[in-house]
Amino acid sequence: MRLLQWPVVLRRFAGFQRRRHLCSSASDAVASRELTSEMKLQIEERWQNKLGDSRFDPSATDKAKRYVLAMFPYPSGNLHMGHVRVYTISDAMARFYRLNGANVLHPMGWDAFGLPAENAAIQRCIPADKWTQRNIAEMRKQLEMLAFSFDWEREFATCDPSYYHWTQQLFLMLFKDGLAYQREAQVNWDPIDQTVLADEQVDDNGCSWRSGAKVEKKVLRQWFIKTTRFAKPLLEGLNDPSLEDWKDIIKLQRHWIGECEGYAFELPLADDAKGASISIWTREPTDLRKALFIALHPSNLLNTSKGNDCVLKVECENPFTGRRLPVIVTENVPFAEGCDTYLAVDSEENRKIAQAIGLKKSDLNGNNDGNGLSNDEILSKALSTRIGGHAVSSKLRDWLISRQRFWGTPIPIIHCPSCGPVAVPEQDLPVRLPTDSVGVPLAQNAEWLRAECPSCKRTDCQRESDTMDTFVDSSWYFLRFADPHNSKAMFDRSAAHHLMPVDLYVGGKEHAVLHLYYARFVAHYLHSKGLLSAAEPFKRLLVQGMVMGRSYRVVSNGKYIPAAEAEIVDEKNSKAIERATGEPVTLLWEKMSKSKLNGVDPLEVLRQHGCDTLRLILLADVAPTSHRNWSEATFPGILNWQKRIWMTMYDFREIRSKLTVGEGPPSTEEYKQHEHQLWDARNYFTAGATFNYRHSHQLSVGISKMQGLTNAIRRVPPEVIAFSRQYELALAAQILMLAPMAPHFAAELWQQFLTVPNRATQDTESDTVIRWNGGVFDQRWPEIDQDFPLDLTFKINGAECCILKIPAKRFNVLTHQESLDIALKQEPILKLIGKRPLRTSEFTLYPSCEAFLAVELDRALSSDGEVVKDKKEKKEKKHKKKKSLQVVHIG
Repeated sequence: MRLLQWPVVLRRFAGFQRRRHLCSSASDAVASRELTSEMKLQIEERWQNKLGDSRFDPSATDKAKRYVLAMFPYPSGNLHMGHVRVYTISDAMARFYRLNGANVLHPMGWDAFGLPAENAAIQRCIPADKWTQRNIAEMRKQLEMLAFSFDWEREFATCDPSYYHWTQQLFLMLFKDGLAYQREAQVNWDPIDQTVLADEQVDDNGCSWRSGAKVEKKVLRQWFIKTTRFAKPLLEGLNDPSLEDWKDIIKLQRHWIGECEGYAFELPLADDAKGASISIWTREPTDLRKALFIALHPSNLLNTSKGNDCVLKVECENPFTGRRLPVIVTENVPFAEGCDTYLAVDSEENRKIAQAIGLKKSDLNGNNDGNGLSNDEILSKALSTRIGGHAVSSKLRDWLISRQRFWGTPIPIIHCPSCGPVAVPEQDLPVRLPTDSVGVPLAQNAEWLRAECPSCKRTDCQRESDTMDTFVDSSWYFLRFADPHNSKAMFDRSAAHHLMPVDLYVGGKEHAVLHLYYARFVAHYLHSKGLLSAAEPFKRLLVQGMVMGRSYRVVSNGKYIPAAEAEIVDEKNSKAIERATGEPVTLLWEKMSKSKLNGVDPLEVLRQHGCDTLRLILLADVAPTSHRNWSEATFPGILNWQKRIWMTMYDFREIRSKLTVGEGPPSTEEYKQHEHQLWDARNYFTAGATFNYRHSHQLSVGISKMQGLTNAIRRVPPEVIAFSRQYELALAAQILMLAPMAPHFAAELWQQFLTVPNRATQDTESDTVIRWNGGVFDQRWPEIDQDFPLDLTFKINGAECCILKIPAKRFNVLTHQESLDIALKQEPILKLIGKRPLRTSEFTLYPSCEAFLAVELDRALSSDGEVVKDKKEKKEKKHKKKKSLQVVHIG
């Protein structure tokens, strides 16, 4: 029975006793067949805070754990569509895993330090901590309005001393291991914000990403973390088989780290009271045995002459020969990529360069065997004396963490005139920021700076006035969520062992290099200390695309104007004019921002359509990994789908409530056929939706599968609705699969489903599929019936050739060899292979969803078993095969 025939359907049941059945939770408005925005808002208000327990249970060790983490936000005070999209994705996955019986950790916190809060506080003349806490409260309220199932009991902010205590502890661990150090460096200086910027925070025009000021080059003494020490493990870690869906992120990380085909060393300057050194990189450690001199590029900070082709008045110690190396300045040597130093080994060419600049033969002590040290011995000595010896690419640099502003984690170091930099004792942590300070840099706060040396007890010492880059705070936050209230350690080892790695990490691609690199470094470091059981912190990534807004830009002057001030003249070619002037306007899809006047307030959409609809709109149409063009033209698909589901439930309730006593299902073939079609549709679309939730994370395709099930349910005649157990199961599956994405709507539908009278299921107590006494989030994810045939797709040289239909009970236990044995017994497959031998085969099984068996032959074959010689012919034949795949049913 088609959708437009429902009035006829209801009239056919006019002889039934007429009564309106209202579920216990429904109001008169909600009992309407027509779903309105007002009703959706009523439903969400009714189910607010009644959607199940979202807390992780540490004692539930019998359940599989799932750690689902979305990158925590900076508390700006206002959610934007990017926030809503990333947390909608993570929440849908967290709820999906809970319905599958997992013990899920889905936490939320705040990346709360940084320049934006400090500048905003200065502008408003209020302390940065008060401004930040106000924003956190506002954003948390907005997140709660969207019903994200975060474990709020684990909430923290990085600006809280109870958190940055342990960020400081991490720094001290690195400092004591020689991995945190201070040296002079040429930095990017923002003259407006008065702080150092990373290279990535300077745009193509040489301006600050935030203030817009022209960035200056400045030499400052800065703190670094020696991330290069772990370059090779971090590079090799990208081959870890536990990593899933890293895809092009692996390429980005590889490019950032570079090939670790050489070694870095720090050679101390001779007779230098400050302990300065020169960083050199070489492919062969034994080059240090036969070094002639060190060449600096003119841009190197040690080039005090500021000239070129000259000899500096400094020498470098060579710990492996006991001799000193002269230092020259020149551009005429082959500097490795990213290097401004060059270790010159003994060669005729290098001797000529040295002598041309002014070095005497007596200054060049080459051909020294360095006591015959081997590569391994040189590396071992370097590592033991902390002067390098680690494999690294020539271009990778250590992590500069110094920032010169107020609102950040203080670096726990005291500078003593006698002892140099001294670590703050652990019992004195945290080194707290001054309270009630408005924009006063720490370097200008004399009272805060004053300190006693922990070592010699001098009282004229000063605290380190630099704070840490906010990337340090976020480099380990995922570990604190495992044990957020621990006052004695960063985290409990057993808690971290149980929860790590993060099973699913959701966030933007803009953090795919630096944040992931620093987080991976910290995890590798803590693993080397025995604090973590695994080195890689994130098992699976889901890198979501941005939400794009329509912007309107005047062609003549590049000015952005509001949508109301533009008139579209050619939608297809993205052309418009400015209403006031008639000037041509270009229509663009760009990242939402205030400056482009193309932002959309999520709360406005929330107030109009409700949070479930907003969530569905964000998840539908495009994959989470793709950019989402925000347009109201896409709304009707989701709005109409919700209405169809609502009408389906309304009609189900109406038809079942009008049944007379003793009436039973018809015993016709047509009725049985409709039941079988429902059985087939339920299993088919459940398998598809499950695959897209669990394996591909293509949630938009999952919605399409659910819409397919809706259509199948709506097609059945009233007799099936009235009596069919298969109808109940299909409708239950529909609601349950919708629940992770639209929790309030699904909760209301489920409540109505449970209270519909005249169930086809007589023995509800022993029902193993539906828990009739539980809410929607007390249920289990729909399972595939054991007799339902699932697809094993057979491929030859990448081309799909045949689909084998195998019952689920056999399908789910298939092995590689069993699948190959089954395939090679099928006549269509044997015909395709012919007599050519199999070179390799690969088997991929997604339980209760689908499987693939791919074989490689020596050459690609046509559909009739002949060798395809021409690429064009191969492509055409492959297309024909895909259009007419053979299907074989296996008993």
